[in-house]
Amino acid sequence: MKPRKLSAHATVKDDAAQWQQRSAYLADILDGLPSAMIVLDAAGMIVEANLAAIEMLGEPLEGERWRTIISRAFSPQDDDGYEISLKDGRLIKFVTRPLKCGSGQIIVLTDLTETRQLQARVAHLQRLSSLGKMVASLAHQVRTPLSAAMLYAANLGNESLNPVAREKFQKKLLDRLKDLECQVSDMLLFARSGEGLSTGQVSSQQLLTSIEQAVEVMVEQHKATLEVLLPEPDQILAGNASALSSAISNLVHNALQANASRIQVKAHPEGESLHLCVSDNGSGIAPHMIERIQEPFYTTRSQGTGLGLAVVKAVVQAHQGELKIRSQMNIGTQVCICLPLVEGLQAPLASEVVGE
Repeated sequence: MKPRKLSAHATVKDDAAQWQQRSAYLADILDGLPSAMIVLDAAGMIVEANLAAIEMLGEPLEGERWRTIISRAFSPQDDDGYEISLKDGRLIKFVTRPLKCGSGQIIVLTDLTETRQLQARVAHLQRLSSLGKMVASLAHQVRTPLSAAMLYAANLGNESLNPVAREKFQKKLLDRLKDLECQVSDMLLFARSGEGLSTGQVSSQQLLTSIEQAVEVMVEQHKATLEVLLPEPDQILAGNASALSSAISNLVHNALQANASRIQVKAHPEGESLHLCVSDNGSGIAPHMIERIQEPFYTTRSQGTGLGLAVVKAVVQAHQGELKIRSQMNIGTQVCICLPLVEGLQAPLASEVVGE
């Protein structure tokens, strides 16, 4: 009997030693990760934190309430977008996952400060490289409608002009001035997109409703029909409502220029993204042209700036989204702006993360 007891005791000791060795091994792995990792229990208490978390958020961490750390280390800003600012100015991305074995949460925090600064710098340099083209395009594109507008204005000064002709010249003058306004607006939005855009929470229902009102007259003038489908329930984005509205209005304008008689604008969630799609039954786009038409200053229309889709793409990139285009010749086109939903940003700061 005694040898058996000693054998069993030795087995337990070996198991304990292996468990300790395994725990130390896993702890070394966690401490070696570049991202901060925090484990919360069901009550929102921090039960585990690696070295990167301590370096990012300071001590103490283990044994503290997560909400206490939020108050101590975080300072959310209006322009944070899909990251959250620390009090020292760094931008942090959150990912949260529930624990598979037991209740609680794993929070992964990644410092994206340098990445975002580099992206902003690259985008700034790209826009600077386009300034020369923009100036040349502005001079060329503005000259044509401006010359026409001056001619129509001169004709309106003719006292012998009959009422029918006067009305005709007034309409043409107004059309040319609208062309000028559209071209200048496109260029300004392209130049500014991604820089200095204030962000906030955007209701997709309110966004689509405002777009419907903004393009109503334009759609009626082209004798087309517009269908707007609002998402149910409402989906919330983090972004600039004005820039997004301009981008989607640009897509509607493009559809009308492609001789579409029916246009549909809808928003629907897919996974962690919201797809804002404009579909039409216009002339379509040849497959080899889809990439080309997204380039700044490329246009197939004599009165175009070539900035319509470039503006849309710039706005989408500023919102960390993706632009998808599907088209068939003589059937129609669908352009989708795919943007991340705001839930992923709010989750780590919400009460459900700490189980309250």
